[in-house]
Amino acid sequence: MADTPYFCVVQQFLNSSFFIAICALLLACESDNASFTQPEDFIPRDPETIISISNYETLKNDLKLNEIIDRYKDRTEFKLLSGDHEILRHLTIKTKSLISIHSGEGDQKEFAFISRMDSTILELDSVPNIISETLTYGKYTIDRIQVEEQIAFSASRDSFFLLTSSQKLLEEILDDKTASEEKYRNTTRLGSDAELLITRNNSMVHLTDSIYEPLSEQVSLNLTIAPGGITGYGVATGQDSVIKLMDAFKGQIPQTNHISSVHPVNARSSVTFTISNPDSLVQHLRSLRGDTIPKTLPAIFETATELAEIRTKEGDIIIMHSIDPTLTNESLLPSLLVNTNFRDVDIYDFTAAQIFVENFNPLISQTIPAYCFRVEDFFVFTETMVTAENFITSFKTNSVLENSNHYQTALGDMSTASSLMIMFFDEQVNTGISDALFGATPNPNNLASVGDYNLSVLQFSHDRDFAHVNFVCKEATQSKKMAGGVVQLFSKKLEVDILGEPTFFTNHRTGGKDIAVQDMSNKLHLLSSSGKALWSRDLKHPILGEVHEVDILRNGKKQLAFATKNALYVVDRNGNDVRPFPVQFRDEVTQPLSVFDYDNNRKYRFAIVQDKEVLLYDNKGKNVSGFKFAGAGSSIVLPVQHIRMGNKDYILVAEESGTLNILSRVGKSRVRVGKRFKFSDTPIEQEGSSFVVITSEKTKEKISQSGKVSSQKLEVSDSYSFVIDYNTKATLDDNLLRVNGKLIELPFGIYTTPEIYRVNGNTLVSLTETQEKQIFIYNRDGDLLPGFPIYGSSSAALDNLDRSNAMNVLVKGESNEIILYEVR
Repeated sequence: MADTPYFCVVQQFLNSSFFIAICALLLACESDNASFTQPEDFIPRDPETIISISNYETLKNDLKLNEIIDRYKDRTEFKLLSGDHEILRHLTIKTKSLISIHSGEGDQKEFAFISRMDSTILELDSVPNIISETLTYGKYTIDRIQVEEQIAFSASRDSFFLLTSSQKLLEEILDDKTASEEKYRNTTRLGSDAELLITRNNSMVHLTDSIYEPLSEQVSLNLTIAPGGITGYGVATGQDSVIKLMDAFKGQIPQTNHISSVHPVNARSSVTFTISNPDSLVQHLRSLRGDTIPKTLPAIFETATELAEIRTKEGDIIIMHSIDPTLTNESLLPSLLVNTNFRDVDIYDFTAAQIFVENFNPLISQTIPAYCFRVEDFFVFTETMVTAENFITSFKTNSVLENSNHYQTALGDMSTASSLMIMFFDEQVNTGISDALFGATPNPNNLASVGDYNLSVLQFSHDRDFAHVNFVCKEATQSKKMAGGVVQLFSKKLEVDILGEPTFFTNHRTGGKDIAVQDMSNKLHLLSSSGKALWSRDLKHPILGEVHEVDILRNGKKQLAFATKNALYVVDRNGNDVRPFPVQFRDEVTQPLSVFDYDNNRKYRFAIVQDKEVLLYDNKGKNVSGFKFAGAGSSIVLPVQHIRMGNKDYILVAEESGTLNILSRVGKSRVRVGKRFKFSDTPIEQEGSSFVVITSEKTKEKISQSGKVSSQKLEVSDSYSFVIDYNTKATLDDNLLRVNGKLIELPFGIYTTPEIYRVNGNTLVSLTETQEKQIFIYNRDGDLLPGFPIYGSSSAALDNLDRSNAMNVLVKGESNEIILYEVR
């Protein structure tokens, strides 16, 4: 059959160059039909690092303001991130971008830059000293570009702009030779909202400045670069058959970290790891080392939950936390010989010197202890007696990591429980920064000094087949630990003294809070919760009273509403006016703005007072024609107020003549009050079903909804103030504060009017003593919060920045200083 003429003809056709050409053409057509729709689709094969950037211009600005990362400006990775690369600096990038970094010849690095095509992304004619050449590759046109000594190649495909450092890399993309594995293609999509996402494959990590280990197959970090530091969170994953360091923690449940309470503050670096299953961890570490000799777990580790190897200038230390110190002590006894006592701590010679390295290498790799002692639930092992004595001295004087400024600064970005935590201190901080941003390098400390950045933390918490990752490195001077769990997050000084008081403003993008403040030059500033200046604008006039937060577009995006003497403003979070605002006035505005939201539906009414007149405006900046109040008979002396009782709305207008107008929504008289009052600065309050006026004559006037007035003479001082909010009532008479009837005797001084806040479900009363500049905050039972009073010179604003259980306190410090605290 095989020799038949028909078979021979067919076989000749199949072997013919014509048939082969047809097959090649069909395959080419199939390839031509492949369409890439996302930047991730163009990542070349085998990337070492993938960088996803949501807004390149914002990132470049953030990098300029960051003291840490600027010190790495000679590295290729930094030049690509910052746009300082000789060719990338000429790009105009308006959309999300990707950069992949690949191994080149020798120590060289190759890169690919990917972004959506735009007509202005690279205008060759506008680049000075450029040498360009047009090449043809299949159906694609490639531009060979040379600027100074740098050469790159660019092309476009499927509406994407591609720029690579080598022609070969670009041709691979055009030939669909891309990183098709899901772990690469989905990497940046997992962090689609990230401003900066860095993913490293086959990641290495330093355990000391000179020892580094394969960490995991892939690590992705969502990084935030701010003027005061770098923070990040992400995941580490591993699927390779080759075991890596994070694989050793499979089956371990992350435990609470305790060692910071005894960790010496003068350490150079430390590796801390927790244990829930000692046998499993030790066995995985043996597999990592290639150790096939079976060994029995020493009894001293059966009660251990956390160990740390700490390196100090005086010597290395191992700390072990035990859940049963008595049992651990019994297990240690055969290896202990009494040596000496130092400051009431017994120090023993330790004879099992190799036990830690034999079982926990590479997590504990160098320390061969000769001495052992116990403090609280911790067993401490040192190489020298000097190191042991220094440790005990630090512990006795509370010179421990937990009490340090830099650790308290980092704490808010760390998990309380972890599997592995790697910390570098002072001159070693470069090692941790380099690991997080660029991956482990042989000599990270040769890069730069990092000034006031005293700590970097890289933290891993194992969870099934991956690990959660946290990284933090912040400037130590931005946090000051206060007594009782109050931490100063930052102190920010403006160039000009502050006018009024700083206030919180919701950031709809993050769900957190920013800070709005006006200075004496009438500039309005918006700062981030880390103190970073977001924008400033000149208002020409002071803001009257407080700044209100509104949502006039009713889409969850908040705005600032306020009045000056000649305008009503509504400003968005970017500092731009929301049209048709501002509303300009010829006559002077004489009272602070009032904002009413009758039905909590964000259909606001903005109340403007001009001497005797009340003007009401809606969300569109139009005068509410249905409001018929004819005007007061004399000057209005307080901001217009809105009080709701039951299903009725009352608008209150207080006049200089003593008349109190109680109006309906449409401005008609709802309650006629026959008595006249000498109004004080105290706003009119609601108490039960009555209106309450505290007069300048120190009488308390209660007005029913029918207009009946009952008067009570108050035996109080001229400084008396009164505030009530639902079920919480506070009064202040000189230094006597009453909160819900409980009398509190304050130190003598001059106090601001008490203010009532509700934060995290708690009702709090805040006031400030302005001479000694002290902030007092009490709960609704009249108990002073732990750690108070704290420093501050203005009334405090209380809120929650990040939806955690912590409360934040915003105050003015010195005349030009804003201070933000966190109460834990």
